Amino acid sequence: MLKNRVAVLLGLIFLLSLTATSASAATRTATIHIEGMHCKMCSASVTKALKATDGVEKVEVSFEKGVAVVQYDDQKVTETKLREVINGTGFKVVEEKTASNTVAN
Repeated sequence: MLKNRVAVLLGLIFLLSLTATSASAATRTATIHIEGMHCKMCSASVTKALKATDGVEKVEVSFEKGVAVVQYDDQKVTETKLREVINGTGFKVVEEKTASNTVAN
C-alpha cells in the first residue's frame, strides 16, 4: 500500500516537473526589417523559409513594408537564427533605423 502511494506521488511530481519545464518556454515576437523584397513572390519565399524553421509558430511578411513579424518559441529558435534564415533566402536583414537625438548648436 505504501509502495503504491509512493509510486503515485513520484508520478505526480514527475508530471508537475514536465509541466513546469514546458511552461518556462515563452512565445516571443520579432519584427525583422528586410531589404530587397519587391513582390508577393519575394515575401512568399521568406514566409516559406521561416515557417520551415523549427520553433516558428506564426509568420507575416510584407514586401510593401519590408518587414517580417515572427512569433516563435524561444526554447527552440533564436532571433539570430531567424535572421540567418532570412539572409539565406537571398534577401538582407537590416537593423531598424533609429532617429538621432542630436541637437544643433
